[in-house]
Amino acid sequence: MARLHVPVTKSNLIRIKEELRFAREGKDLLTLKREVLVMELMRLQDDAIQAREELDQLLAEAYNAFSMAAMMEGFDGMERLALAIAEGPPPKIEERSVMGVIVPIVKAKRRDWQPTYGLAHGSAASDHTIQRFMAVEHKLFEVAEIETAIYRLAAETRKTLRRERALENIFIPQYRETVRFLEQSLEEKERESFYQLKLIKGGMPR
Repeated sequence: MARLHVPVTKSNLIRIKEELRFAREGKDLLTLKREVLVMELMRLQDDAIQAREELDQLLAEAYNAFSMAAMMEGFDGMERLALAIAEGPPPKIEERSVMGVIVPIVKAKRRDWQPTYGLAHGSAASDHTIQRFMAVEHKLFEVAEIETAIYRLAAETRKTLRRERALENIFIPQYRETVRFLEQSLEEKERESFYQLKLIKGGMPR
């Protein structure tokens, strides 16, 4: 492993040792962060699978209801009914932090179906269709929250893993090798100085 090219001095040895300690602590923190992120991802993965299955079921029910209503009302009639439905309030987006990763919390009030057209328009089938699609809308908010969190956490997990591996496989070995080289070089210098001092003392007249 290549070492850092620094002058052989005690001050550099102290500095590199300190940086090596920081690198090891940083690596440990990154490992802890990655483990927490992975645990959160595993938890959310189960939630995502369940939410997706529920969404698929709600969509199937909604499209079946739409097909029945379209046969009774016609597509033009369904389009007119859709235009009469007021938009619901937008969801409120809050945030939470998972090891520094900001993930959304989507708070959406579930809408209760209240007919906005007269009795001469629409039918029980169209009412049922609208109710089914409102359930789909609410579930979509839940799926969006979970899958956005998964995307952000997965991206941060990959980034954390890259940094962890860089410290473990490049920086820490490089600093460790530099410390070893500096220690050996300084020890060699001390031996040379000690030997020269003995020679000087041995050659001095008494």
